[in-house]
Amino acid sequence: MAGLQLITESRILPVTLTEIKQTLRLDPESYDQDSEIIMMMNSAIKVLEDYLGRSFITKTYDLYLDHIPFYHDEILKEGLSEGPFMEKKAREIILSKSPVSQVQFIKYYDDSDTATTFATSNYYVDTVNEPARVVLRRGQTFPDSGSLRVANAYQIRFDAGYGTAAKDVPQTLKQALNLYISHLYENREIYTDIIQRPIPMSIHSLLLPYRIVRFGSRIG
Repeated sequence: MAGLQLITESRILPVTLTEIKQTLRLDPESYDQDSEIIMMMNSAIKVLEDYLGRSFITKTYDLYLDHIPFYHDEILKEGLSEGPFMEKKAREIILSKSPVSQVQFIKYYDDSDTATTFATSNYYVDTVNEPARVVLRRGQTFPDSGSLRVANAYQIRFDAGYGTAAKDVPQTLKQALNLYISHLYENREIYTDIIQRPIPMSIHSLLLPYRIVRFGSRIG
């Protein structure tokens, strides 16, 4: 199995409160609804980032894997075998947030929870591909998971996002975010902060070119 953890959050938002107020045609000098609007902004950012498989402002994440190759989590049906496709998957790790700017480190843990850093010379980080991936260099292998702890044996720390400032986020995504926050504001009487907010079809056309779709439910 695999899990993704947010390690370092950013206080920078892809859109400002003033921009949202202008979109909502609210008086920028009025502060009566600021807390409610900020809550909607944070909710909208999380929903759209999860939907797209992206991070708008650069954040730091940890991806944990029980073992590599991770396809051992998948049950092969009768008549199937580990062919070339499975062999390819055994040599790479897919990073589950985009766009990736760097991999800080890869560590693996023994049964005593002692960490060892996997040398950067052993792998190549492909940030051209989306989603980004860690690929073993020729002649290298990942540490044998048989000698490691039974869960979260591997930790991959990486940074993902368009940059550290709101201006780094593509305008199309900022426009979609503005529209989605407006949708939440106009329909706020039917929403609570604990339910999944549906994304209107009118916004899907803006988001579609940026959505990363993977076949299968496994992270990594």
